[in-house]
Formats: sequence, structure tokens, C-alpha cells
Amino acid sequence: MLVRAYILLFCFSNLSFADFSFSKEVEIIEHTNIAYGENLKHSLDVVSSENCIGSPVLLFVHGGSWRWGQKDYHRAIGKQFARNGVVFVSINYRLYPEVRFPEFPRDLARAIFWVRQNVERFGGNKKKIFLIGHSAGAHNACLVAMDEKYLNEFGGNLNWIKGVIPMACPFEFDPTKEFLYRDLFPNEKDINTLMPMGIEIKNKLPPFFIMHGKFDPILPENQVYEFAEKIKDFGGEAEVRIYSSHGHFSLVRRTTSWHIWPFPLLKDILNFIRSNE
Repeated sequence: MLVRAYILLFCFSNLSFADFSFSKEVEIIEHTNIAYGENLKHSLDVVSSENCIGSPVLLFVHGGSWRWGQKDYHRAIGKQFARNGVVFVSINYRLYPEVRFPEFPRDLARAIFWVRQNVERFGGNKKKIFLIGHSAGAHNACLVAMDEKYLNEFGGNLNWIKGVIPMACPFEFDPTKEFLYRDLFPNEKDINTLMPMGIEIKNKLPPFFIMHGKFDPILPENQVYEFAEKIKDFGGEAEVRIYSSHGHFSLVRRTTSWHIWPFPLLKDILNFIRSNE
């Protein structure tokens, strides 16, 4: 299914627009290349503003087939969230061939631990951490939000996460059939434990807001609904939003485009955060 996926190189509308800040006069504060671990890839950026006081935190995980991508591309998105009182954190993490699974989600868990320890000095609330990821990054976010072992390693649990926003997420695929992914998943690992659709749910999960482009040429729409049903079957909350004007990459590229129809993606994400913080 995911032979097409090497295009993955990079990777509750109750509020009106009046509820969001369009002001360009809000002071944006960017802190870049902060270490959250010992590896050079353990690096993150924090985007905040004068509107961030005890605010929710949105931690972004980039896509790129676990081989490419970097945090820097997404600070523009972060500025829009910071203007609206949400601290934005964008992380780098180790990539293949330096590491393989399960090191990608382990790095995310390490970054969450850093946020818990440090985000208050940037105006964030450590008890209001939301995860958002695109493509491979969304896969990482789902694993950490569904399998408590990743946060357990750092003394945490799923209560550390207030909500999850997977964008264009590969919820399930067979890596043995894709040359980009065969070596990413060690033979000794049960592949099901590394797929959001295959994880056995043992704990109460944070709510999910699942974003998918109608014209995504890589990932099938039916997989989105199947994953949402899996969450609901175990008593969790999962809302699906299919964007008829978007494909795989435009979901993340257009997150801050207020004027693009349908209603802007940024507004939907902010609504989700406000509803669950």
C-alpha cells in the first residue's frame, strides 16, 4: 500500500473567527535549538508570546518517513498558535539510519518529559500538553499516546497528554512490502505493537482529533474511520475531520492559512485544544 509512501519525504466549530487573534502586534518570542537530550538530534524550538500565560502546549512532530524532515519548517505555524495563547514546541528526533523503531517514539517521550520539566518558563502549563504530528510524526504521536511504556520510561503516563491530533497518519501498513520501511522495523519486534491500529489498548486514552485530506494519494480514507472506531470501541473519544480541499502535504502547509476554504485548519485545532484543556 505504501509504495506510494515515499512521497512521505516531508513530511467543533463552536467558536467564531472573532475568538481568534489576527493581531500582528503581538510580540512573538522564539527560542531555538534547545537540547532535550544528549544526541545532537535531541533538539527543539519553542514559540511563545505575551499572550501565553499558563497556556496549553502544542508539541509538533514532523513527518518524513522517519528518514527526513526537521523542526525548523514549522515555526511559522507556531507563531500563529502563540498569537492565540498556545505555546508551540517543534522537535527534531533521531532518524534512520542512525536509529530504527522504537527509538522514534522514545525520542518523542523524552521531549514530552523535557516539556513537563521546562515549559512553565515559556508561559506554558505542563498539565496541558497536546501532541500534533504530520504523517510519520503523527504515527509517532499515536504510539506514545496509546502505549504507556514510552512515557513510563520517564516516570510518566498517558495522563501527561491532554489530546492528540494526527494529520495524514499511516495508522497501519506492512513495512515488509515497502523498500523504504523494511529496515526501519526490526525483525525481532512484533509489528502490531508499532502500528496504531495494532496496539492493544490497556489504559484510558486522551481524546483524538484526526485530520485527513480527501485527496491524499498515499493514505486511504477508510483507514481513518477504522482507527477512530478502534478508539471508540475502547471507550475513547475520536473525532474525524476530512478536508475536501486537501491532500497529504497541504494539511500541514495550510494549517495557518486563514483564508483557505474549507474553514481553516488552525481554527479547528484551536477549537479542539480549547475544548479539552
